[in-house]
Amino acid sequence: MKTDHRITELRKLLDESNIDVLIITNLLNIRYLTGFTGSAATLLIGSPSFSKNDYGLLCTDSRYSEQSHVQIAESNAQIEISIGNLATQLDKSKLFAKGALEIGIEADSTTIASFNAWTQAMERTIAPSKVKVESLRQFKDEEEIDAIRRASHIADEALADVLPKLKGEPTEIQFAAELEFRMRMLGAEGPSFETIVASGPHSAMPHARPTDRKITEGDPVVIDFGAVWEGYHSDCTRTYFLGDTLSREFQRIYRAVEAAQQAGVEKAVLGTGASAIDSACRDTLAAVNLEEFFTHSTGHGVGLEVHELPWIHKDSQSILAVGDILTVEPGVYLAGQMGVRIEDTIAITKTGSECLTEIPKSPIIS
Repeated sequence: MKTDHRITELRKLLDESNIDVLIITNLLNIRYLTGFTGSAATLLIGSPSFSKNDYGLLCTDSRYSEQSHVQIAESNAQIEISIGNLATQLDKSKLFAKGALEIGIEADSTTIASFNAWTQAMERTIAPSKVKVESLRQFKDEEEIDAIRRASHIADEALADVLPKLKGEPTEIQFAAELEFRMRMLGAEGPSFETIVASGPHSAMPHARPTDRKITEGDPVVIDFGAVWEGYHSDCTRTYFLGDTLSREFQRIYRAVEAAQQAGVEKAVLGTGASAIDSACRDTLAAVNLEEFFTHSTGHGVGLEVHELPWIHKDSQSILAVGDILTVEPGVYLAGQMGVRIEDTIAITKTGSECLTEIPKSPIIS
């Protein structure tokens, strides 16, 4: 992906906030801005008023000498690369920031030890940055949307391929492993997170980890999963019932969650407040006296992280804009009995929205 336009937008924000140099330590933010995917790096970006010719400096070690040059060239980012140990990197950074009056650093991803090292190297006060790269990452461009669409397609196809294996009554761990393996075989870099397969009473725990419990007839099964493609995540949840005839209680809960999720999806369009999505889901469940059993937020953004801006909850101030990608995932959890959750990933477009997760929602395993 070309990233030079992202650096340009960041530099504008730095100027507006009177920050001369921003020290970026979050590796995902570095990837977003430069295309570099190494496991150790720091990126310095100068504002236009401070650094009119040089956009930035990437510091990393000798393991990434070739990789950094290749990836920076591919991304078209105007970045100088410094290869060396920590002392060399700090010296180069000090030279880059010479004359800067205001230096900001990413507080959320910087340890106290690292902060102290940077302060000592720069020989001046460094402040937690008011500018957040994550605010730029929230709004995806077409290349990013395509990557998440591809990740979603891989996940959909993988689940469709392995779903019949539930009839063989595997353990939760076995089915999760089958699903993750299939996603990799279809081209995924890996799962978006540890796949959740929660059956029977385990399904009443929203983030249950797979166990050696055998999935048997009469069990509800919550499957929360995703794939990674070119660094971008998908996220989807489906709930199934193992057996030829749905139990009456499962049908009651499932229909309520399905209606709530549909109400939320219908609100997930351009210009809607994120809190309205949350309200639509909760109000639908409240109408059938199940709202108290919906115990988590309604959704979140998806991108280079599986959980990022915007957050979908009752107190959210976000107004959905083009490029937002978010989940809508209400659930009902009856402790010790069963749980049902349904989740889709939605892209906000100029004309409204696009659902990126396409696997059918029927709880029947064909």
